[in-house]
Amino acid sequence: PCTVPSTFPFKLIDGWSVDPACHPIMQPYTCKYHVGAWGCYRHSFGKTGPGAQACYDKQGNWIADPWKGAGTLDAETASGSLIQTQKHYYADVLPYDNCCKGADLPQPRTCNMYFEKRPPGACVQKPTL
Repeated sequence: PCTVPSTFPFKLIDGWSVDPACHPIMQPYTCKYHVGAWGCYRHSFGKTGPGAQACYDKQGNWIADPWKGAGTLDAETASGSLIQTQKHYYADVLPYDNCCKGADLPQPRTCNMYFEKRPPGACVQKPTL
């Protein structure tokens, strides 16, 4: 969704759930991979395979800019089993760390390469639950 209530309900319509790694009630001790976001939601299309993450500012507005805390389209969903979580780590988190967190990298160029492969997607306005 393009906006969510600023109360950040635990679930949204169409299967979006609050991302425990960027949960608004844990602020300011959360969202280390989405600095600038107040909270994120995750969606998976199945128990395995791709997933999506959408991040929002404190007012509940979708963040489109990866440099301001946007979510990502993931090669592997972070939801599900321990094995699936590991797949997400190796396919999505580790490449981010390698491209965006390495002190010896020519940033922001390498980080932009990651964001080209894992863009924030697009928001679609849907009603919330």
